[in-house]
Amino acid sequence: SSGDPGVFAMAAAVLEALHESTDPQWHNVDLEILPGVSASLATAAQAGAPLGHDFCVMSLSDNLKPWSIIEKRLDLASQADLALAFYNPISRSRPWQLGVALEIVARHRTPQTPVVLGRDIGRPGQTLRVTTLGELTPEQVDMRTMVIVGSSTTCTFPRADGREWVYTPRWYGDKP
Repeated sequence: SSGDPGVFAMAAAVLEALHESTDPQWHNVDLEILPGVSASLATAAQAGAPLGHDFCVMSLSDNLKPWSIIEKRLDLASQADLALAFYNPISRSRPWQLGVALEIVARHRTPQTPVVLGRDIGRPGQTLRVTTLGELTPEQVDMRTMVIVGSSTTCTFPRADGREWVYTPRWYGDKP
């Protein structure tokens, strides 16, 4: 996998296997986990700073956890007004989950909420698109897309290159 090995990647799987092993030699493995740049942080940096305040990173895959847990976490994180970063937003075997996730988020956000779609960020052919929660459809996303949904304070403004900057201010409420 790419990005940070500890964010929805192999570090947890390797550590879990080592922890559960009954072979004492496995407990002596000299393992080093090196940090990387996660897809959520790489996408956020390309867009500006949509994760510039409190945020939540979630996987929408129910391969290793029940969908009911994902729904509960989506609802609570949305109620808490956290910016959200979605890994594994959609797949051939899970084409419906992003649509349901967006419905849950929309209960707590306006249709004008900025959304960043980063596909293959850091790779040849990367694409970055800024849209809104009201305009976003699951058809605009695939498994290689990072979806970042802003909070109620997330803003956009024009960049010199004609695209948009997206950021979530560090302050909350009235600007200090």
